[in-house]
Amino acid sequence: MQQPFPAPIVRFLNEYHSGGVTEADCRACSSPCCSLGGFAILENVVQIYELYKQGGLHRADYEYESGLGFANFVFKYFDVYKKLVPLEGGEATLMLFHMRSLSQDGNTIAIPTGGDYWETRAQLFELNPWLNRGCVFLSHKVGNWPEDDGDATRHCILHTASSGTHVTAKPVDCVFYTCNKPIEARVPTEEQSANWFRLLATHFPNSLERFEALIRDDPADK
Repeated sequence: MQQPFPAPIVRFLNEYHSGGVTEADCRACSSPCCSLGGFAILENVVQIYELYKQGGLHRADYEYESGLGFANFVFKYFDVYKKLVPLEGGEATLMLFHMRSLSQDGNTIAIPTGGDYWETRAQLFELNPWLNRGCVFLSHKVGNWPEDDGDATRHCILHTASSGTHVTAKPVDCVFYTCNKPIEARVPTEEQSANWFRLLATHFPNSLERFEALIRDDPADK
C-alpha cells in the first residue's frame, strides 16, 4: 500500500505548483526537464529497486543490467549525496539520489564530486552538449538536448497516477518540479528550496542510517 505524502508536504507542493502548468501540459511535453532530473529520496529508491527486481523497468532503447543487488543497483543508476539540512535544534543528513543520465551509446554518466552537484552537472553538460541524452528512467533518449524536440511520446517510466499525492517510485524532486508555462521551468527561491529540504528531512528522517542498513544487510552485494 502506497504511503500518502504528509499533509505539510502536500500543502507545500500545492502552493508551489499554483499558477503553473497542468498535468496535461506535462504529459504533452517532450521532457527537456528530464534531461536534468531532480532527485529521489530513499523511499523512492526502494520502490524503484522493487520494480527492477520484478522486471518492471522497461524502456525502448536501453536494457537495465540484470541481477544487481540493492547497493550495486543504486550506485550504477544514481549519484548518491549526503545533504546536511538545518533543522530547529540542529541539523539532519538527508540522502539524495540523483538519477544518472544516459549517453548516446548507453553509458550512465556519473557527475564528478567535490562541488555543488547542480552547478557541476550543468557545467559538464553545457560544455559537452552532445553527452547528455536524458534521465536513465525516461522511456527513450532525448534526441537533441537541450532543445525541445517535440517528441511527446517520451515519458518518465516511474510516473503513476498517484505520484503527485503518494510516495511512489517517481522521484520526489521530480514531483516538486513544475513550469510557469510549457518548457519554461519555475526556479524555486532559496527560501522555497530550504523549506523543501527541511520538509523532506523532517518527514523522512534517518535516511542515512536506513540506507547504510539496507546496504549492509543485502546479501546480493556481498
